[in-house]
Parts: sequence; structure tokens; C-alpha cells
Amino acid sequence: MRLMNQWSIGLVVVLVGLGSAVSFAADPPKQRLDQTFVAGKFRIFYSLEGTSAVPADDKDQSGVPDRVEDIAKQLNVAHRLFCEVLEFPDPLTSERYPGVTCIQVSLRQSKSNGIAFDESGRARIIAQGQPGERALSITINNRVDPIKNVTPAHEYFHLIQYGATYFKNRWYLEGMTRWSEHGIATGDLGDVRYPAEGPWPQSQSQQNELTQLTYDAEFVLWNPIAQATDSQGHLPNSPAMRELAAVRYSDGTPVLADMNLRGYEVMREILLELGKVDDVAFQELGYQEWSEANQKSKQNDAYIYASSMKVLQRFVDR
Repeated sequence: MRLMNQWSIGLVVVLVGLGSAVSFAADPPKQRLDQTFVAGKFRIFYSLEGTSAVPADDKDQSGVPDRVEDIAKQLNVAHRLFCEVLEFPDPLTSERYPGVTCIQVSLRQSKSNGIAFDESGRARIIAQGQPGERALSITINNRVDPIKNVTPAHEYFHLIQYGATYFKNRWYLEGMTRWSEHGIATGDLGDVRYPAEGPWPQSQSQQNELTQLTYDAEFVLWNPIAQATDSQGHLPNSPAMRELAAVRYSDGTPVLADMNLRGYEVMREILLELGKVDDVAFQELGYQEWSEANQKSKQNDAYIYASSMKVLQRFVDR
């Protein structure tokens, strides 16, 4: 992965959780979030008043609203699940983000369910922090209820992708992230709309159709790849997994809906492969920098697809 200027302005993508609608309308003016809750590497900023206020319910009388604690629980479970248990690349240790120590999460009124920033920035100064810290940032709509919606985990998985590779073509970015939602949500896999047995690679016309998709790419590429390489779909039975399975939301329901996710090994290896291949693409395509346009260029499609097929073949041949 070729490093880009870490001081450049971060750009964003609009993200959604299962069953959510996408909206591209302009967001309202930002309200200052005057409350802070620190949970592990996550620093959650929120408000109790105004248009960005979160519900004030506090069943455990901790002084922190249940909504805030529930979002923190989903984020921390997603982080530990993917980066600790399943060994996906941790964005906080990525060579792309030197000096980053935390993830800032803003809960505010928004026209979309969530936004992920793909560049680091100076961390907001808080009592629990240190001078000069840098942070990754995501925003979650203050109306999102994590008990019913996996937007926080969806957002976090994008940070994993950003830390692994500069590619941001949406059929890859959103399609794979939709696959990842089943790590938290019910079921080991979503719909499969292409035969897991192939033929692989898909025909050129099918590939052309695939690269026009966003979220639905899950059904015609990522889920079939997962099914082709994982006949069981079970998460590891480890002490760490048992700890995560015990985490409960404020209403008593488990953060992990079940202990199933199909294809996590192949998805992890595809991300690692993309982290190598983006250097090749950078050279062969004559990029001078990883600008936003270059990160999303259709010229990247062939590199992403070929890398995915290379890893798939490796798994099929085992």
C-alpha cells in the first residue's frame, strides 16, 4: 500500500445498515456535541439537547444514555470480532494511519444513517486524551438504534477496508461490507444470486454488470465467494468469542445475534491481497497520488476482481 499525504482532507462515503435507505440530501448545520463517552479505543461524542440529542433513557443509571452505551457495545464487539478474533487488518495499526490512537464517533442529526471518513485527523481534545493525538472518524445518525440496526458495525468495517487498501470502488466497498454485517446480524450469509460452484471467473458481461452495482454486489460476488469457500459458516469457538457472545444491549439482547459468519477467512485474505495489489495498480496506471478520483477509478476494477479470483482459487485448491 503506497502511503498518501496524511494531512489531506478526509472524504466520506454514505453508508447504511440492513434495511436502511440511502439519502444524499444536504445535512443540516452541525450542532456542537458537548458530551463524551470513552469506551476502549472509541470516543463517542453526543448531545442531550437540540436536534442531535440522543434519547435520555438510562436504565442502568450510569449517567450515560443507553443509546450511547449500546452504540459503544456494537462498535467494540465489531472491532474485537474482526480484528482480534478473525484477524482482519486493524485500521488503528495500519501503515496508512501513523499516529492514530482512537476512533471518534459523532452522534448527530443527519440525512444518512452513517458516514465514514477515510483520512485521519487531529483528535478532539478531551480529558482522557493526550496532546497531539490523531483519530479516525465516523458519524452515526442520532436516530439509529443499534439494537435494531447494524450501521455502527457497517461503518467500522469500512475503516478496516480503508486501512487495508486505497481502492474505493463501490461494488467492492459496499458489497463486501454488506457481507460483513452478518457478523453482528442474524444468519451466516445473505442471499446468494450466483452459483457458488461458478464458473469462476464470471463472464465479462457479468463482471461488467457487477461493477455497476453497490450494495447488491454482495449477492452476486461476495456471498457466492463466501459460500464457495466455507461450508460451515461458524465463528471460532474461542474464549474471546465467548466473551463477545456474552455482551448484551441495554434491553438484554445479545450484541451478536448468533455465532455464525460464512467466509471470513477468504474475505480477510482478499483484503490483504488488495493491500498489495493497490501498489501494482498505482504503478501500472500511472497514478501520481491516491486522489479520490483514483481511489474510485473504473481502472481499478480489473485489479480488484483479479485479486479476488486469485484468493478464491487458492481456497478452492486447498
